[in-house]
Amino acid sequence: MRFFLLLFIFLLSLDAKDLLIKNRYISVDNKAFIQLKNFDFQKDTLKKAIVKIELNQNILKKRSFYLKIICDTKNIKNINMKYKDLSTFIIIKVDKSSPKNILLNINYQKKEKLKFAILRYNKFEYSYIEKKENLLYGLAYGIIFCAFLYNFAIFLYTKQKSFLYYSLMQLCLVFILYYAVTLAEQSYINKTQEILSDFFETTCILMMILFSKEILNSKKNLKLIDKFLNLLIYLSLVDLLVILITGYSQLYNYIPRSIIVFILVFAGFVSILKGQKVAIFYFLGWLVVFICLTMMEHDIFYINNLYIIHIGLPLESIILSFALAYKLKLSSDEKKQKENMLIQQSKLASMGEMINNIAHQWRQPLTNLSFINMDLKMAIKSNDVNNDYLNEIVKDSKKQINFMSETLDNFKGFYQPNRKKESFFISEAINSSINIIKNSLLQDNIKIDVQIIKDKKISAYKNELIQVILNLITNAKDVLTQRKISSPNIIIRLNTNKKNEAILQISDNAQGIDKKIINKIFEPYFTTKNNGSGIGLYMSKVIIQSHLKGEITVQNNSEGACFKISI
Repeated sequence: MRFFLLLFIFLLSLDAKDLLIKNRYISVDNKAFIQLKNFDFQKDTLKKAIVKIELNQNILKKRSFYLKIICDTKNIKNINMKYKDLSTFIIIKVDKSSPKNILLNINYQKKEKLKFAILRYNKFEYSYIEKKENLLYGLAYGIIFCAFLYNFAIFLYTKQKSFLYYSLMQLCLVFILYYAVTLAEQSYINKTQEILSDFFETTCILMMILFSKEILNSKKNLKLIDKFLNLLIYLSLVDLLVILITGYSQLYNYIPRSIIVFILVFAGFVSILKGQKVAIFYFLGWLVVFICLTMMEHDIFYINNLYIIHIGLPLESIILSFALAYKLKLSSDEKKQKENMLIQQSKLASMGEMINNIAHQWRQPLTNLSFINMDLKMAIKSNDVNNDYLNEIVKDSKKQINFMSETLDNFKGFYQPNRKKESFFISEAINSSINIIKNSLLQDNIKIDVQIIKDKKISAYKNELIQVILNLITNAKDVLTQRKISSPNIIIRLNTNKKNEAILQISDNAQGIDKKIINKIFEPYFTTKNNGSGIGLYMSKVIIQSHLKGEITVQNNSEGACFKISI
C-alpha cells in the first residue's frame, strides 16, 4: 500500500521530461521571435515568416529521429537542413550532427494563414509504421468499436449497468482517437473541436469511473475508495457543465489523466487482495492504460503518442472485455444456482400438500392390510389356515406393500435434485404427476381427463417437467375447490404441431383468471393465495424457458384458464 501511495505522490509532483523539441518559435519580421503557441493561427495572416524549432541535443547524442512537418511545402524558401519534400509535408532527419535550431523560411505571394504542424517519429517508427499507420489506426478503431457493439448488445440483453458504462466508454474512445489524429495534423484547434474533444474525454473518464464502481462493486467491497470515486464523478459532472459553458475543460488542465487511471489501477489491486477474480483482468486492463498515459505525459522511450494510444487503448478494450465476459459467466453461474435453489424451495413449499397426498395414497392400502390382519386372526382362531390360504394372504399383503412402496418412490424421485438429463415421453411425466395427486383430486371430486393425441420423446430433466405439470394441476385444484365449482374438471391434452413441437395444454373450468392480474402471474413472489409463496408459476416459467428451451403461456377460454406449454 505504501508503494502505491508514494507512486501517487510522485506522479503528482512529476514534471514532463525534456522532449526532443524543446520549443517552437515564429518571427514575422525576421528579428523578434515569439513562441509559436502564442501565435494566433486562426486569425493572423502573414506574407513571410521564419519558424524556429529548438531541439534538445542531449537526446540526439544517442538517438536519431524523423520530423514530419505538415506545411505549404511549395512556399518554403529554404531550410537550414536537408529534407524530403512529399508534397503535403516534409521529412527531416535529426541526429547528433543536427544544429540546435531548425529554421524554416516561408514566403507567401500574398498574406495567408500559416499552416504548420509537426509530428515526431523514432527510427523504428519511421521505417516500419509511418507508411502503414492508417492500417494501425483502422485496426484500433475496429477493435474498440466492436467492443462497443458487443458490450452494448450484452447490456440490452442483461440490463447490467457495467456493460452500458463500458460500451459508452468505448464509443467515447473512438471519438477521442479520431480527434487525436485529426488535431495532431492541424495548425490550430477551433472552438467546436476543443469543446467536442474535451467533452468526449471527460465523458470517457466519467464512464470509466462508473464502470469501475459497478464491476468491482466498490460500494460494498471498497467503501473508502468508493467515496473517492464518487468525488471524481461529481467533479467530472461539474467539468462537463464547465465545458458546455466556457468551451474547454478546467479539471483535467490540473489533474493528469494518468492520475485518474492510477486510482482505478489501485482499486483493482485492492480488489485482487480481497479475492475478486474478475479484478485480475480489470487491473491488467487499466495498468496498460496507465503505462501508456505515463509514457505519453513524460515522453518515456520517445514513442509517438498517436501510436501509443492506438496500440494501448485497443489492448485495454480486449483485456477489459475479458473482465466483463468473466463477470457475465459468474452472473450466469449465480443465476443458475439461484434457480436451482428456487426449484427446491418451490418443491419444499408444496411439501405439505405432498404429505397430504401420501396420506391419501396410503389410506386405502393400510385399510386393506388391516382387513387382511383381521381375516388372518379369525382364520387362526377357527383353525382354518392352510398353504393356499397363506399364499393368498401373502400375495394380497405384498400387493398392498408394493403399492405403498411405489408411492414413496414417486415422491422420493420428485424431491431429489436430479440434474441429469434423460430421454422420456412427455406422457410419462404427465402420468407421474397424476399418480402423485390423483387421490387428492378424488377426495375433492375433481375429474381429470387426459387426452394423449400424439406423444413426443424429449431429452430433458424429467423431475422438473413433473414439477411444472404438478404445479399447474395443483393450482387448478385449489381454484376449483376455492370457488366451489360444480362438476369440477381438469383437462390435460398433449399433441404436436407442424414444427414437431410438443403442445401440452392444462385447462380447467374454474371461470378463468382475473384480467387485471393475468399478465402478472408468472412474476416471482406474486400470489393470490393467503399462504402462497408466489414462486410456483415463476419457477414453472424458468424451468420451461431456461431448462427445457420451451414457452409457457396462459389465456382464458369460455370455461376457465388454459396453460399452454410448447417444447
